[in-house]
Amino acid sequence: MNYARWVPIHWQDMLSLDQQHPDVVREFHRGNFFIHKSKREFSALAIDQAHEQNNAVIKGDGGAVVLTEDPGALRRWMVAGPEVSRVVAAYETMSCVKDASITTEHHDQNARTQTTFVEKVGALQRVLKEMGNPFQEAAIYL
Repeated sequence: MNYARWVPIHWQDMLSLDQQHPDVVREFHRGNFFIHKSKREFSALAIDQAHEQNNAVIKGDGGAVVLTEDPGALRRWMVAGPEVSRVVAAYETMSCVKDASITTEHHDQNARTQTTFVEKVGALQRVLKEMGNPFQEAAIYL
């Protein structure tokens, strides 16, 4: 609901974007509205989603509640958060914990995952053949 009530305002902002902010429109047309955090194909993130992921790295297990209850902690997080996130990412890359350059494949592009997927599709097909098409009126269910 909180996001939905801002849809008309967002819509109006988007309609007037080319007059109000032509430089932003140019960047959008150049494709600068997402972030690549790895070299994997088709794994770009919307800028706000990448920002949320960086926030999650900083917040850790305590979550945002701990930060908002302590003004000092919130201030430290706001000032140091982006740099800490960058350092954590650099460490993960350097230590090969998360090295995007090792592979450009998606995490689901491995033999085990593909085999499991084929098995599940086969199981679904068998159930549909046994029970009938659930979208047809004449289907009979046990």
